[in-house]
Amino acid sequence: MLKQIHFALLAASAWFVFTTCRAQSAYPELVLIPGGNYEMGSNESGNDDEKPAHQVTISDFYLGKYEVTVAQFRAFVEATGYKTDAEKSNGVFVYGKNVQKKTGIDWRYDPSGNLRPKTEENHPVLYVSWNDAVAYCAWLSQKTGQKHRLPTEAEWEYAAGNGSKHTKYSWGNDKPSATLVGNLPDTSIALAFGYNGIFPSYNDGFALTSPVGTFPANTFGLYDMSGNLMEWCSDWMDWDYYQKSPSNNPAGPSYGNDKITRGGSWCIYPDFCKVIHRYVESPNEAFGTVGFRVARSR
Repeated sequence: MLKQIHFALLAASAWFVFTTCRAQSAYPELVLIPGGNYEMGSNESGNDDEKPAHQVTISDFYLGKYEVTVAQFRAFVEATGYKTDAEKSNGVFVYGKNVQKKTGIDWRYDPSGNLRPKTEENHPVLYVSWNDAVAYCAWLSQKTGQKHRLPTEAEWEYAAGNGSKHTKYSWGNDKPSATLVGNLPDTSIALAFGYNGIFPSYNDGFALTSPVGTFPANTFGLYDMSGNLMEWCSDWMDWDYYQKSPSNNPAGPSYGNDKITRGGSWCIYPDFCKVIHRYVESPNEAFGTVGFRVARSR
């Protein structure tokens, strides 16, 4: 028994070191995504902006294995003195039994407006705008000598849907039940805050965000592509873009008002977790449900 306890303690210690090091690494780990063809969007969707389904070819590219963490964003801020849009704004929305706007909240805080302890810096960074994410990519490019950027929504959907398989969610086609697949809108949200619009038979154990990489990766080795946080993409939104989208590496329209986010989050409706779902936010707005991961061309 003592030997079993000893090994359990060693395993727990090793896991703590692993997750802490991962969170505190200044540079995100990237995965090579082999290019290919897939059918983007869906003709069965109830949302017109997800129609028509159309063939897209994606070239090889690299994508962050995890969403950018609080620790990684802190390294950027401490190196540059950067001030986020949230810090310059008149407040952001915090989440609880009532969603309310609150001043003084930024990337250092959790979705409920609580200052994160050091032990939670392996969670994905939130309250970062599209502008902030692009600034982080520019800093990372300068530090590494390799051009980093946000993924296009076509790249994101291809990676999230397991390439040409184009699964409904990053984990597959079935709705979640007993098997843990991601940090999603679930019964833990309903119990904590009374939120509706959840996967009713699913409990991932997290009322708010979870450490990156907590749940299984998809077939490309990417974590949290469905759930945890929605993620900024590089594209401007054009609700009719699929009607005229080029087939090779579409990068979105050349101008617009809002930027695309993808992937659902810890609290947003189940349909948002589908890989085809498109959502938009203003590029200078920051939310407790939106983060990002970096990409790089091969």
